[in-house]
Amino acid sequence: MTTEEIDLVEEILGPAAASEWTAPEHLGWDWTPFGGTDLVEPAPRRLHNPIHLHNPIHLHLPARGAVEARPKSSAVVRSRRATAARLVGAFVLGLVATAILIAIAAAAAANAYADRAVPGVSVGGLDVSGLGRDQIIAQLQARYAYLSQGQLTVTTPDGVATMTYQQAGRAPDVEAMADAAMAVGHSGSPIENAVAMLRSAVSGRSLPVVVRIDPTAIAARIRQVEGTDQVPATNASVTTGGPTFLYTASTNGVGIDEDAVAGGIIDQLVRPDAPSSLSVQGSFQVLDPRVSTEDAKAAIATADRMVVDVNLNWTGVAPAGSTPAATPTPRPTPSPTAVASGSGAAPSSGAAPSATAAPSATTGPSPTPSPSPAPMTPGAYKIDAQTVRGWIVFGTTADGTYGPSVDPNQVEAYLTALSKKLETPAVEPSVVYNSAGAPTGLKGGRDGTGFDVDVDARAIETYLAGLASGQAQAASLAMTMEPVAPQITLDSLTGMTIIGSWTTTFYPDVSNGNGANIRVPATLLNGQVVAPGQQFSFFQAVSPIDTAHGYTSGGVILHGKSEHTGAIGGGICSASTTMFNAAARAGLEIDERHAHSYYINRYPVGLDATVYSNGYQTMDLKWTNDTPNPIVIRARTTKGSKSTITIELWSLPLNRTVTFSPVYKDNVLKATDHTVYVTSLKPGVQNRAEYPTDGFDTSRTRTVTDATGKVIHQDTWVSHYEKVDGLLEIGVASPAAPAPSRTPAPSSALTTPALEARRAGDVPL
Repeated sequence: MTTEEIDLVEEILGPAAASEWTAPEHLGWDWTPFGGTDLVEPAPRRLHNPIHLHNPIHLHLPARGAVEARPKSSAVVRSRRATAARLVGAFVLGLVATAILIAIAAAAAANAYADRAVPGVSVGGLDVSGLGRDQIIAQLQARYAYLSQGQLTVTTPDGVATMTYQQAGRAPDVEAMADAAMAVGHSGSPIENAVAMLRSAVSGRSLPVVVRIDPTAIAARIRQVEGTDQVPATNASVTTGGPTFLYTASTNGVGIDEDAVAGGIIDQLVRPDAPSSLSVQGSFQVLDPRVSTEDAKAAIATADRMVVDVNLNWTGVAPAGSTPAATPTPRPTPSPTAVASGSGAAPSSGAAPSATAAPSATTGPSPTPSPSPAPMTPGAYKIDAQTVRGWIVFGTTADGTYGPSVDPNQVEAYLTALSKKLETPAVEPSVVYNSAGAPTGLKGGRDGTGFDVDVDARAIETYLAGLASGQAQAASLAMTMEPVAPQITLDSLTGMTIIGSWTTTFYPDVSNGNGANIRVPATLLNGQVVAPGQQFSFFQAVSPIDTAHGYTSGGVILHGKSEHTGAIGGGICSASTTMFNAAARAGLEIDERHAHSYYINRYPVGLDATVYSNGYQTMDLKWTNDTPNPIVIRARTTKGSKSTITIELWSLPLNRTVTFSPVYKDNVLKATDHTVYVTSLKPGVQNRAEYPTDGFDTSRTRTVTDATGKVIHQDTWVSHYEKVDGLLEIGVASPAAPAPSRTPAPSSALTTPALEARRAGDVPL
């Protein structure tokens, strides 16, 4: 054995091990024999341990001879280091080569399975290795089609209802399972995908079976069972009329806990191993109201903290471009004082302005303010507590509790009227026309000065909301001033025309928040501009939809039953349907539209547009300005027992022609009318809970052509309207009074996921 080899053994195993080491013959080392078995004692040297060798080294050598151990020289050390360097270099090169081979293999595997499931992937017991997404869907559909086979029976003390699993919407969610299978080995970096492929190929990857259920269809079927709502619970409520807040107490109901029954059914059906026949039972129990009497009392206590005099002050017009918020000045909370009796006491500086709606915006771009607006005289004004009381409305707040909030529409209307009363008004210019009658310029005109109604209204609302939370009263609120521009501008007169418009009739009542849920969207829409290429979203344009922004409770259908104050924003579909028809008749690109679940006779057949949102699912109305010009929205409403909402779209002429296919109705189902006697109403009092509405199918095709006759858009909107049987409730003297058997609620009440409203109600959010 050479000295280098001894040194290597020494460094790896240590000196002692090296001195006792016997080299096996199969290693094929080149031994250096000499005359005897004794070795020459090397000179002492220091090792890296460090250990000194002073004794002779004895090696047990093979029978064929001995080797000589020689002291290491500097050349030997260099040779050993070179050998080690070569070994390290070879090792590094091996690692690099291995990494390259792995990368090449990963790329090849990724390319081979780019659009297919990797080996070893299975869904349930079905192997989908090597299949494309469409192939996986087809095999999953065939393998798990049995999930739609079976029957559900719902039994209550007053009736029995059955439905098939297919009617309950039970089916394999083949798309979700296919996407999960395709994600294995395709959702990470190349190296991660390669590792995932290897693991799947070696150990397999089993994915669960996913079952899809339609909770709405199940809920609708449960509602068909007689007696599911024998005596409905009555929510407590607070009224704001008069000098004090009054509440109506809540009452408990008796009926089936439909949510519990439906939840039990769904828990069973989402399991892939659910039996082919499932039976559930429901018993009568006490139904609690959503809003209790205590909730109403607590809401009144909170509202009382908001009923205070609000003192305003202002110093004049703000500098150009500045919009400081009105900041309350805190002061100690005064001792409680008695609320003045009477309705609408006059403010200190004169009679309170009437709560009229803000004037509509002009159709053209906002005019440039004059450089020197007339200053507004500094002053102060007090809004009395009774006026503030009239702004407070009650309903479900953003956190889901029942409580008070300030109606922003009323605040804005009040400040608009107050600003007009106290402002320095703008001087409107006169229009100069040429001999052809075309406007060529404006003469005169000057900006005025008034309140920044938007900023000031938000400051007042924030202040009153703070009082409700226990904050201290403020001595006064500083108003923000802004220039008041003239209504007439030259740009507003140049070339713009109505390219599409529609008017819808509505009847203000509790089903649409006494018209607020239609008027508020009109106010928000009025003056909005949609730029060329921009998409208009109805929800985005009129949100946020809550009581703090002027909306209130309106009518909806919940679980097959009409609730005329069942949701914030109920009735808003009068605005969305009007907007849809204006955009459709303008020939614009319609991106999203949904029909109501049943026909509402105030809307054109097949051309209604419902909107709906529950936080995770949204049905919106969307259209795109596919013209080269901006579009200005003008929206207005009329007042009275029979009101209207009109939406006009103003822009430069499009020269588009719009035609619609004729109205037709197919598969007509005639509705019937029924009467039921209830104890929730006073004897003899009648309540129309449902209006009879025929069900039918229809479709409308719109064709839009340009000036040359070329078709730009051709859309077919299909609508399926469910039949709704009428229901008239009549109060009886006591629960013991005779009453005919109750007719089941119509089966079509919840056949779509949207919460639909009836007649004047429409759909809330």
